[in-house]
Amino acid sequence: MRWNLSADNYHKTRERFAGPLAIGGLVAAGLLLLLVLYPEKSLLKLLENPEVSSPAQQRYLEALLHLRNGETELLIPLVRSYLAAGCTEKAAAALSLQRGRLSAEQFKTVMVLQYELRRQELEWVSLDEPGWENAQQNYAAQIEKMHKAGATPQELARYLADARRLGDGITVQKLEALLGSDADTASAEVAAAIALGKGDYRGAAAFCFKGMQVAQADQKRRLFLAGVGALQSGNLVQEALVAAEMNLTSDLAKDRGILKYLVKLSLAANRPDKAQLYVRIALGYSSDVDKARVQP
Repeated sequence: MRWNLSADNYHKTRERFAGPLAIGGLVAAGLLLLLVLYPEKSLLKLLENPEVSSPAQQRYLEALLHLRNGETELLIPLVRSYLAAGCTEKAAAALSLQRGRLSAEQFKTVMVLQYELRRQELEWVSLDEPGWENAQQNYAAQIEKMHKAGATPQELARYLADARRLGDGITVQKLEALLGSDADTASAEVAAAIALGKGDYRGAAAFCFKGMQVAQADQKRRLFLAGVGALQSGNLVQEALVAAEMNLTSDLAKDRGILKYLVKLSLAANRPDKAQLYVRIALGYSSDVDKARVQP
């Protein structure tokens, strides 16, 4: 009987492999071994892949960050890893640790990560949840920061598409107004494309013609054709002809391609008299553009 009890005690003492401290030491030793075996730059290149979001990856980055006192070049891939895994709380905590000056490239990257954080935070809550209003305000504030930091019209258009998918109507309205008010050709083209996508043909044309006021020669030609074409897309041929002649500048009136286009437009609008006038201008028989103005 005593022998059996001894055997039981023996097996019980053999069941434990190691204590928590020993296991933690083994994990730390493994991480340090990884740092020794792989050069830091090579490891960072491996871990920067946004598609990789395993817990092991995050542990490696956390260990590197601890060893290098929170350097931004280590913080960025760690936050990217958190966001790829949907760990918004960890990403927010890590971003709050950012210290020191950033290079221009790092600043832009951090701004993008902050935007992705706010986008995910808004995505995880529903309109009827208490946290929606706070998440929406944070999301809108981040977009405002990026606009002030020089976000391009194309980037603003992407934010607009995200806001639509998220159901953030307030931000959608603000971005649409922002893109429509900016006095540059790129903003005008983006705003026109947005309006055209919503079936607002007159609005799209107005954005194009507004952009012509600050456009260079090639851009002016493109915006002119886009504006007139937008009205034609809405089967507003008569309005297209009026708008074309109201926005036809002296330099565009010397463009044979534009004149040929106006000949076809005039015929489509059942104005053969206007078509004949544009033919004469194209052939050099007349240079009086004012005669081409549409009469009511």
